[in-house]
Parts: sequence; structure tokens; C-alpha cells
Amino acid sequence: MNEPHLQIHQTSYRLGWEVQKASYSFEPAHTSIEIEQQPAEMRVHRTNPLVLIDQTECRADMDMKHIFRRNAEFAAYGKQQVMRYIADTVAEGEQLGAIENKGNTIANLAKGKKLLPDHQFIYRNVPGNFSLRYEIVPGELDIQWTRGQILMGVHYSPFQHHYERGKISYYTQRKNQLNIEVSGGTIDVMK
Repeated sequence: MNEPHLQIHQTSYRLGWEVQKASYSFEPAHTSIEIEQQPAEMRVHRTNPLVLIDQTECRADMDMKHIFRRNAEFAAYGKQQVMRYIADTVAEGEQLGAIENKGNTIANLAKGKKLLPDHQFIYRNVPGNFSLRYEIVPGELDIQWTRGQILMGVHYSPFQHHYERGKISYYTQRKNQLNIEVSGGTIDVMK
């Protein structure tokens, strides 16, 4: 005979959860530098050297004189001849004034005055040595520098970070259950 018996099936409560991990992200601080250099400038100013040559005396040695110089020389020569004539006349007058001296003064004066003057011949270079004059004017070199400017730009971005907290979510996967079954007969629960 089958006796009634109870079969009890129990399912326990099951809890489930989801974990969302915490996240942390960051961007480090960084600096960028922009450098721009303008080119340097150089200005050069130069004056050429000069050689100044004076050929006036060379031309004078070749008797190619300017009219002003020639007139000045003629005037100086004429003045010298007048002074020499005056000096000679005074000297002759003094000799004639000293007539009381012994000797023939007039004959001595005539002997001193020659009809043909003595000529002297001179050999020389034309133009003469050291008659060329020159002067050297040195040139100048002026250099001016203008430095190029350096332009700098600094861009700074600060340290940035982001933190997101983790989450834990709980949920019920299965509830508690109690199943009671009677097998092999019936049970009167009203008694």
C-alpha cells in the first residue's frame, strides 16, 4: 500500500548583481612653445678708396703751365730783374763814387759787363723726379647689424582628470519558493 507522503521542493533565494568598475582617465599637463625668429639684417655701406694724383708740377716741367701760374712767374721774374738792375746800378755808382781809389774804375766796370753772357747747359729729366704728387684716401666700410627678434608663444594646458565611481546593481535572479506535493494519496488539510 502506498502511503501518502509529502515531497517538499524548496528553491532558495538567489541574488544577482552587476558591477560597473570605477574608471579614471586623465590627460597630463603639457606645454607647447612656438618660436619664431626673424632674420637678422646686415647693412653694408662702403666708400671706395681714392688715389688723388696732382700732375701740376709734371706739366710745369714740360712747360705746360696754366696761364695764372705763367703770369705769376713772369711777374716774379720781372720784379727780380728790376731789383737786380737797381742793385747793379747802385753797385756801379758806389764804384764810381770811389774814384779816388787807385786803379781804373771805368775799365773794371767795363770788364765786369760782358757783351755775351755765360750759358750753362743742364741735363734733367722731364718731368722732374718727385714732381708727381699723389695722395691716397682710404675707403671706409661701415657695417650695421640689426638683430632678428625672437618671438615666443607658450601655450599651457593644465592637468585634466575624470573619475567615475563604480556601481553595484543588485537584482533578484530567483525568489524563494516552497513547493509541497503529496504523492500516493490525498491529505485532508481541513482536519
